[in-house]
Amino acid sequence: MNNALNIAILSDVFPPKCGGSGWSSFYLARALQQRGHNVQVVVPKEGKAFTTTTREYEGLPVTEFIYPTVKIPFARNYTRNERLYPRFADWLEGFFKQYKIQVAHGQHYLTIPPAIIAAQKSGAVSLATIRDYWAVCYWTTHLSGNKVCPGCSPVNRLKCLYRNQGAFGIAAAPVSLYMAANLRLKQKWLAQADAVLGVSHYVASKLAPFVPPERLRVLPTFVDLDQLQEIAGQKSSLKVSEPYLLYMGKLEENKGAGMLLDVLRIARPAIPTLVAGEGSMRSSLEETATREGLNIKFLGWVEHDEALKLLAKAEALLFTSLWHEPLSRVLLEAIGLGALVVGINTGGTPDAIEDGVSGALATTPAEMGEKLKELLKPENAEKRTQMRAAALQVARERFSQPVVIARTEQLYYDLLAQKRTER
Repeated sequence: MNNALNIAILSDVFPPKCGGSGWSSFYLARALQQRGHNVQVVVPKEGKAFTTTTREYEGLPVTEFIYPTVKIPFARNYTRNERLYPRFADWLEGFFKQYKIQVAHGQHYLTIPPAIIAAQKSGAVSLATIRDYWAVCYWTTHLSGNKVCPGCSPVNRLKCLYRNQGAFGIAAAPVSLYMAANLRLKQKWLAQADAVLGVSHYVASKLAPFVPPERLRVLPTFVDLDQLQEIAGQKSSLKVSEPYLLYMGKLEENKGAGMLLDVLRIARPAIPTLVAGEGSMRSSLEETATREGLNIKFLGWVEHDEALKLLAKAEALLFTSLWHEPLSRVLLEAIGLGALVVGINTGGTPDAIEDGVSGALATTPAEMGEKLKELLKPENAEKRTQMRAAALQVARERFSQPVVIARTEQLYYDLLAQKRTER
């Protein structure tokens, strides 16, 4: 074990109330603390005036930097970016010096630019983990409407405004210049981080045009396999009959919820498909499934632990996302439980699934339906078992907590040694 480090994990959101990015930040902070490092968590939070508060979560000290903002579209973004960054960076510089922070690891777009600025002034090394597309897309989604972004050109920004904002987007067309400037600002600071970590090769490829190659790396999100197995082994409160197929996620167009029906129309599985999730498409999906006699049961929103129990016993997880998923946590948890994934080959998904070996990937709903139909044949039972075993092996070798944390920790030491050499 090398010497313990003083590390700041800077996350836009953090438990107990947050999404996947916040939970990933928590797991990283906790794992580093368990390795013996001194970890400080910093989280920006909207409020009425600039101030700070402190709290603790699961033994981790959390400092919240409170900042004022407004609710008006675009002006809100300005108060959370251009106005926030310098004030936040000034405060972080003092915070880093107070706690003798050696490593500043930003997790999202509110925290990464200020962390890089403060690290440069305080002498810490800076890292930026990129889990979505905020560095190349003003909306962070890499989508224009429900379609994958064709590129952020002036014309495409105007189209994007219309697709995302409707009539208001047309009226707000002049702010497309601000959108471009905002992206340039984020990219400028991101390029100055000591290391930029894309969670998948696809994400890294989107950063390559403006991040120096020697600073760009791929370092995935990790999952705690022991914890997954422990939770999945507990008794479920859901009354479902086995066997079943499973879809988990928001019932929205960009998540491929509509595509799910196309897949099932072709595969016509003899076993039911359970749908765990909510969204704007639920009513239309239920009506269509009933009308066409598709064997689907809608469970609504399912708590995380119950979702893991469903995953562990599913014959297959149907992963139909149209969006270029950076690296889906659902996907990693699925292979961490040895689930068979049948999905669409987009974004970071092929980092976790090798078609025909550890799962099945397709480029169209028709192809996915055919692959699912073939895999569910009784004579392919052994093949399904082999794929599950291969998926679990991938999870252990590439995405388990010990493997990813060891890589992260070694990167910290390497960057610190490099900075000492440069000095």
